Amino acid sequence: MTLSQRIAAAVRFVVYPKARYEGARHSTSRSTLHGSVQAARYDIDPYTRYELVRRSRYFERNNAFVNRLADLFEQYTVGQGLAFFPASQDTAWNASALQYWRDWTKFADLSSRLSFGTLQGVIARSLFVDGEIFVLLTRGETGNPRIQLIESHRVETPPDAKGNVIDGVEIDSRGRPVAYHIATEDARKVKTYSRAAAEFVVHIFEPGRPGQYRGLPALYPVMNDLHDLDDLQLLEMQAAKDAAQVQRVIKTAEGEVSDDDLIRGTVTGSDNVERSSYYKDVFQGSAVVLKHGDEFQQFAVERPSAATSGYWDYLTAKVCAGVGIPKEIVLPSSMQGTSIRSVLDIANAFFRSRSSVIADHLKRVYEYVIEVGIQTDPTLQPSPSDWYRSSYRSPRAINVDVGRNSAAAVAEFKTGMRTLQSIYAETGEDWREQLRQKAAEIAYARDLAEEFSIDRAEIMTLDPNELASQNAADTNQ
Repeated sequence: MTLSQRIAAAVRFVVYPKARYEGARHSTSRSTLHGSVQAARYDIDPYTRYELVRRSRYFERNNAFVNRLADLFEQYTVGQGLAFFPASQDTAWNASALQYWRDWTKFADLSSRLSFGTLQGVIARSLFVDGEIFVLLTRGETGNPRIQLIESHRVETPPDAKGNVIDGVEIDSRGRPVAYHIATEDARKVKTYSRAAAEFVVHIFEPGRPGQYRGLPALYPVMNDLHDLDDLQLLEMQAAKDAAQVQRVIKTAEGEVSDDDLIRGTVTGSDNVERSSYYKDVFQGSAVVLKHGDEFQQFAVERPSAATSGYWDYLTAKVCAGVGIPKEIVLPSSMQGTSIRSVLDIANAFFRSRSSVIADHLKRVYEYVIEVGIQTDPTLQPSPSDWYRSSYRSPRAINVDVGRNSAAAVAEFKTGMRTLQSIYAETGEDWREQLRQKAAEIAYARDLAEEFSIDRAEIMTLDPNELASQNAADTNQ
């Protein structure tokens, strides 16, 4: 064998160094991490999703902390309701469509009990607690468009389902939902199933993975932490109750109580004085006098400890981080101005992104209602080709600062960096309505000025320098 051949043979047994990912290596000093790498539809199977929803609903009903999180989510994603406005190229038609839409929102529910704004509150809360909700586009008895909310537990795969049905969602060969199977229970818990075409169902949820057909509760990554918080509170409360039952401990010179004393029901000393009567007489007065050799000890309660309280705060912060809502918003405390502004900006970005998800889905409701209106209401005929276009107004921003943010908004508007729509949206108002209101106020002030023969700037100044300029002009004359 030549030298080159011997070198080539040796090279085959050389182990070249390579980068190591320690996070992928098993270690006996750590617990086993159970999991797999597979499609979302297999990870989020019906049982897993059902159990997460069950626990999430439990905490929302019985945990004030979770209830507060749900309240905040509802308040800052939809508020009193996302307001939609027609945005076609036909301004006159937009006015008619807006009136039709506002009339419809008063009785949006199929039962005609709830307005569209109230239904949005239910939608936002269900999105947080259940991770999803279904909106059925339907008609009332008179043919008017209506919507019906379907909770997540009602959408499931029937026992005799045919075709490709994933946890109640029927899909075609491309993975596109074509129908939803909705269960209805009677008083005897007997289920019947109906099939609703996907074009009449708005599935409101925010998928976290490709191929995910059902939503997950916002609390899913912190379920065990919430459970630990509940258990910790129960244990600490039980310890406090046990300690509260023991107020004083009396130690005597004779030592422990004998069995005979316990049987007789009396505890006596060497002087044949019944101790229960003795201590009762002693502790009734303001001055405490004990017999010689006796020791009095007050039972002290030191629960929860500082370490337990710190762990309690850590779990609370961990839950807030898992949900995405800063702890300072849930449990407000004293903070410096710069720090709290940073927290509010982070929270505002979170709520705005969640609000946009809800708005994108609810646009389908708007389109459905207007489409039915075009077919049935003469005031909407003829309709423009872009009748389906719309804009929406978000609820009031969480980080509105009357002083700092207002001055910044005015400066950005004057430089052309912002629009009236973006400015008024932060306070949950519509710029069209505000401009109309402003025009009405100016016209009314002008009429008053003419009636009393005074200058309009003395009633309403549109610019800080307006009245001063008018006074200077009057002086020069």
